[in-house]
Amino acid sequence: MAKTQLQRNLDKLAYIPAGSIVDVEIITPIDSKRVKTEFIGLLNEQHIILNYPSARRLINSGELIKEGVMVIVRAVLESGGGQVIAFRQQIKAVASHPYRLIFLDFPKHVQLFSLRSETRIPTLFSACLNTDEQKYQGLIKDISLTGVQFDIKSDVDLSFLKEQSCNLVLNKHEFSGKVCSVRKNASSYQLGLQLNTGEEQMKSFMKEHLIDFSVLD
Repeated sequence: MAKTQLQRNLDKLAYIPAGSIVDVEIITPIDSKRVKTEFIGLLNEQHIILNYPSARRLINSGELIKEGVMVIVRAVLESGGGQVIAFRQQIKAVASHPYRLIFLDFPKHVQLFSLRSETRIPTLFSACLNTDEQKYQGLIKDISLTGVQFDIKSDVDLSFLKEQSCNLVLNKHEFSGKVCSVRKNASSYQLGLQLNTGEEQMKSFMKEHLIDFSVLD
């Protein structure tokens, strides 16, 4: 028997990990505000339960969280390869005892979409890319916790660099990695580099170079 739309939505919603952080966009007549809170779970295939946001997260938005207010909820799926689920629904009720919780009815429609695996921060750092055969001077155009976009001005076709191992040298730092992508622009080539480095090491590097890595949280 074919599944109903409600059953298909239930299947998707069931992949939101209990206790995970979700983004709640509160829709008002003139604006919208976004807060983060915890996903508690699903109740009897009828309700979605969210934790009431902490005072630190609310930032003067507490008066907006009440019965009848429309919200858009976005969450990362546990086994969706980085997919995000989003749905729109009115707040059904706000409980205050024994815990402050937000109840939503099951949505009639949900959307799935993919995000980039890492937030990228724009930069303009001069650096050197070393391969087994040659050195290339260029600019790091953006950086994430796992890689960078490296821009090289060149009239020579650099597509052969794809999949090659490399070392990226920036000031006193050297990172090993691999060229994952090569894309030609009008006067340069953009190389997507995956770096072999830990998250804490990358955050330390960003902090040293005055990059606000809090945007990655």
